[in-house]
Amino acid sequence: MELRQLRYFIAVADEEHFGRAAEKLGMAQPPLSQQIKRLEEEIGVTLLRRTSRRVELTKEGRAFQCVVRKTLANMEQGLEAVRMMSRGEKARLRVGFSASVAHSDFPKVVAAFRRKHPDIVLDLREMHTMEQRRKLQKGDLDAGVLQYFQGEISDLEFHSFVKEPYLLAVRLEHPLAKACSADIRSLHRENIVVYPHTCSTADGAVLSRCKQLGIEPNVVQEAATLQTKLALVASGLGVGFVPRRMKTVCPPEVKMIPFEWKGDPLMSELRVAWNLSKETPELACFLKVVEQFSQHSRIFPGSGDCCSSIRRLTSTLRPIDEKARS
Repeated sequence: MELRQLRYFIAVADEEHFGRAAEKLGMAQPPLSQQIKRLEEEIGVTLLRRTSRRVELTKEGRAFQCVVRKTLANMEQGLEAVRMMSRGEKARLRVGFSASVAHSDFPKVVAAFRRKHPDIVLDLREMHTMEQRRKLQKGDLDAGVLQYFQGEISDLEFHSFVKEPYLLAVRLEHPLAKACSADIRSLHRENIVVYPHTCSTADGAVLSRCKQLGIEPNVVQEAATLQTKLALVASGLGVGFVPRRMKTVCPPEVKMIPFEWKGDPLMSELRVAWNLSKETPELACFLKVVEQFSQHSRIFPGSGDCCSSIRRLTSTLRPIDEKARS
């Protein structure tokens, strides 16, 4: 099996036509057809179903297409790493993170990674969750630590890093500050500060539950970050939901109290995400360090395979030899 045959196969699979694929590759159609036939004979599987008008992938062809795309992508990344070594450059890992991640164990992950892998440049980029998702899909980020919402994207892998309850932040002078806890009835006609719906579904879930129970909170302000939300609560503008990790930066004028839900509690979950087609040795090293600080064993008690994909990646990708890179 030759590398050129794999590239030929991808071209035909993308174009679904031998003529257009040949034109795209800058070659004649007959030798292209011959090479694809030889590829099928070598692996013993029919990859393409040929008709008079078009070419269709068989079930086996679609599976092989995924394998080939990953193989070509990994080879290109490997070649780029070799070129960087020849230029005396260090490997680079681009990792996105949302603002509130800084108040989790993520700084410990960064410190541990830098100590263990000084040969890899960790390029940290703060950005909103949705922006991280877009950049992960495009290949502009290697990994991200972001707020998880329902509706995963098919080509991204997600695994839990932190999962914790939301607390209700109130100003110290607020009547609720004297209570040990609050519940959803406490929000009736209460001024509340929320995230914009484009950034988060957490407050959307709160408002939805209120509507179902006939409770009418008064949304007075939107805040783009949790820090801004806490600052607005401190000013007396209203109350607001924030994850428990924000206690470390809670203003002295604000108290964060437990919230009793009727039914499933509202949880804030940070997840590590990466693109399945962009798995590299540098990413494997990063995920190994992340797993050391992950709370997944406490989040999913009794589930031994919650980070199976991380273990699969870190076991199949060859670790970086630090002596070789130094």
